[in-house]
Amino acid sequence: MYTIRDLRKYQYDYHKENFPFAFNFIKNPYSFLKARFYMESSAVFVWFLLKTNIKPNTVTIIYGIAGIITGILLSIPNYYTVIVALFIAFTKGILDWSDGHLARITGQTSLTGYILDGYGAILNSYGFQIGLGLYVANRTDSLIFYYLVKILYLVYSQNL
Repeated sequence: MYTIRDLRKYQYDYHKENFPFAFNFIKNPYSFLKARFYMESSAVFVWFLLKTNIKPNTVTIIYGIAGIITGILLSIPNYYTVIVALFIAFTKGILDWSDGHLARITGQTSLTGYILDGYGAILNSYGFQIGLGLYVANRTDSLIFYYLVKILYLVYSQNL
Protein backbone atom coordinates (compact mmCIF):
# COMPACT_ATOMS: atom_id res chain seq x y z
CA MET A 1 0.00 0.00 0.00
CA TYR A 2 1.21 3.47 -0.83
CA THR A 3 1.84 6.12 1.78
CA ILE A 4 1.15 9.80 1.20
CA ARG A 5 4.92 10.33 1.10
CA ASP A 6 5.23 7.75 -1.73
CA LEU A 7 2.41 9.37 -3.66
CA ARG A 8 3.93 12.84 -3.23
CA LYS A 9 7.31 11.63 -4.46
CA TYR A 10 5.71 9.95 -7.44
CA GLN A 11 3.79 13.15 -8.28
CA TYR A 12 6.89 15.34 -8.01
CA ASP A 13 9.06 12.95 -10.03
CA TYR A 14 6.48 12.56 -12.79
CA HIS A 15 5.72 16.26 -13.14
CA LYS A 16 9.34 17.37 -12.82
CA GLU A 17 10.18 15.20 -15.81
CA ASN A 18 7.16 16.22 -17.92
CA PHE A 19 6.65 19.84 -16.84
CA PRO A 20 10.01 21.30 -15.76
CA PHE A 21 8.77 24.89 -16.19
CA ALA A 22 6.47 24.35 -13.19
CA PHE A 23 9.50 23.96 -10.93
CA ASN A 24 11.11 27.34 -11.59
CA PHE A 25 9.71 29.94 -9.20
CA ILE A 26 11.68 32.83 -10.68
CA LYS A 27 10.40 32.36 -14.25
CA ASN A 28 6.93 30.98 -13.43
CA PRO A 29 5.81 31.88 -9.90
CA TYR A 30 2.11 31.21 -10.58
CA SER A 31 2.75 27.81 -12.18
CA PHE A 32 5.19 26.94 -9.41
CA LEU A 33 2.70 27.68 -6.62
CA LYS A 34 -0.26 26.15 -8.46
CA ALA A 35 1.66 22.96 -9.23
CA ARG A 36 2.72 22.63 -5.59
CA PHE A 37 -0.85 23.08 -4.39
CA TYR A 38 -2.22 20.53 -6.86
CA MET A 39 0.54 17.97 -6.29
CA GLU A 40 0.22 18.10 -2.51
CA SER A 41 -3.58 18.04 -2.57
CA SER A 42 -3.85 15.33 -5.21
CA ALA A 43 -1.42 13.08 -3.34
CA VAL A 44 -3.70 13.17 -0.31
CA PHE A 45 -6.81 12.76 -2.48
CA VAL A 46 -5.32 9.77 -4.34
CA TRP A 47 -4.38 8.21 -1.02
CA PHE A 48 -8.07 8.31 -0.05
CA LEU A 49 -9.17 7.11 -3.50
CA LEU A 50 -6.91 4.07 -3.24
CA LYS A 51 -9.02 2.95 -0.29
CA THR A 52 -12.19 2.97 -2.46
CA ASN A 53 -13.30 1.32 -5.69
CA ILE A 54 -13.51 4.64 -7.55
CA LYS A 55 -11.99 4.42 -11.03
CA PRO A 56 -9.81 7.15 -12.59
CA ASN A 57 -12.36 7.78 -15.36
CA THR A 58 -15.00 8.49 -12.71
CA VAL A 59 -12.74 11.17 -11.23
CA THR A 60 -12.30 12.64 -14.72
CA ILE A 61 -16.07 12.74 -15.30
CA ILE A 62 -16.56 14.49 -11.95
CA TYR A 63 -13.88 16.99 -13.03
CA GLY A 64 -15.85 17.77 -16.21
CA ILE A 65 -19.09 18.11 -14.28
CA ALA A 66 -17.35 20.52 -11.88
CA GLY A 67 -16.71 22.83 -14.83
CA ILE A 68 -20.38 22.84 -15.78
CA ILE A 69 -21.39 23.46 -12.16
CA THR A 70 -18.90 26.34 -11.96
CA GLY A 71 -20.50 27.98 -15.00
CA ILE A 72 -24.02 27.51 -13.69
CA LEU A 73 -23.17 28.89 -10.26
CA LEU A 74 -21.34 31.88 -11.75
CA SER A 75 -24.37 32.75 -13.85
CA ILE A 76 -26.65 32.96 -10.80
CA PRO A 77 -26.63 36.56 -9.52
CA ASN A 78 -26.09 35.68 -5.87
CA TYR A 79 -23.03 36.45 -3.75
CA TYR A 80 -22.86 32.96 -2.19
CA THR A 81 -23.18 31.04 -5.45
CA VAL A 82 -20.39 33.14 -6.95
CA ILE A 83 -18.14 32.38 -3.95
CA VAL A 84 -18.87 28.65 -4.25
CA ALA A 85 -18.27 28.81 -8.02
CA LEU A 86 -14.89 30.48 -7.53
CA PHE A 87 -13.95 27.93 -4.87
CA ILE A 88 -14.80 25.11 -7.27
CA ALA A 89 -12.97 26.86 -10.12
CA PHE A 90 -9.75 27.15 -8.11
CA THR A 91 -9.82 23.69 -6.53
CA LYS A 92 -11.20 21.45 -9.30
CA GLY A 93 -7.68 21.11 -10.67
CA ILE A 94 -7.05 18.70 -7.80
CA LEU A 95 -9.40 16.28 -9.58
CA ASP A 96 -7.55 16.76 -12.86
CA TRP A 97 -4.19 16.04 -11.29
CA SER A 98 -5.61 13.10 -9.34
CA ASP A 99 -7.23 11.15 -12.16
CA GLY A 100 -4.01 10.56 -14.09
CA HIS A 101 -2.05 9.91 -10.93
CA LEU A 102 -4.61 7.32 -9.80
CA ALA A 103 -4.60 5.70 -13.25
CA ARG A 104 -0.81 5.41 -13.34
CA ILE A 105 -0.59 4.08 -9.76
CA THR A 106 -3.29 1.44 -10.32
CA GLY A 107 -2.24 0.54 -13.87
CA GLN A 108 -5.59 1.71 -15.31
CA THR A 109 -4.35 4.15 -17.95
CA SER A 110 -6.44 4.04 -21.10
CA LEU A 111 -7.21 5.83 -24.32
CA THR A 112 -10.70 6.50 -22.97
CA GLY A 113 -9.21 8.24 -19.93
CA TYR A 114 -6.92 10.29 -22.15
CA ILE A 115 -9.86 11.43 -24.29
CA LEU A 116 -12.09 12.10 -21.26
CA ASP A 117 -9.33 14.22 -19.74
CA GLY A 118 -9.27 16.45 -22.82
CA TYR A 119 -13.03 16.85 -22.82
CA GLY A 120 -13.03 17.56 -19.09
CA ALA A 121 -10.58 20.41 -19.68
CA ILE A 122 -12.78 21.78 -22.49
CA LEU A 123 -15.91 21.61 -20.32
CA ASN A 124 -14.09 23.44 -17.54
CA SER A 125 -12.83 26.15 -19.82
CA TYR A 126 -16.15 26.70 -21.58
CA GLY A 127 -18.16 26.46 -18.37
CA PHE A 128 -16.05 29.08 -16.65
CA GLN A 129 -15.96 31.47 -19.60
CA ILE A 130 -19.67 31.27 -20.36
CA GLY A 131 -20.55 31.49 -16.66
CA LEU A 132 -18.28 34.51 -16.29
CA GLY A 133 -19.92 36.15 -19.30
CA LEU A 134 -23.36 35.61 -17.79
CA TYR A 135 -22.10 36.92 -14.45
CA VAL A 136 -20.90 40.14 -16.11
CA ALA A 137 -24.19 40.41 -18.01
CA ASN A 138 -26.14 40.09 -14.75
CA ARG A 139 -23.95 42.60 -12.92
CA THR A 140 -23.99 45.26 -15.64
CA ASP A 141 -27.59 44.83 -16.87
CA SER A 142 -26.24 45.26 -20.38
CA LEU A 143 -27.73 43.18 -23.18
CA ILE A 144 -24.49 43.20 -25.16
CA PHE A 145 -22.94 40.60 -22.85
CA TYR A 146 -25.81 38.18 -23.42
CA TYR A 147 -25.15 38.46 -27.16
CA LEU A 148 -21.41 38.05 -26.63
CA VAL A 149 -21.98 34.87 -24.60
CA LYS A 150 -24.14 33.47 -27.40
CA ILE A 151 -21.48 34.35 -29.96
CA LEU A 152 -18.82 32.75 -27.72
CA TYR A 153 -20.93 29.60 -27.49
CA LEU A 154 -21.35 29.49 -31.29
CA VAL A 155 -17.62 29.96 -31.85
CA TYR A 156 -16.84 27.15 -29.40
CA SER A 157 -19.37 24.85 -31.04
CA GLN A 158 -17.53 25.24 -34.35
CA ASN A 159 -14.25 24.08 -32.81
CA LEU A 160 -15.55 20.81 -31.36
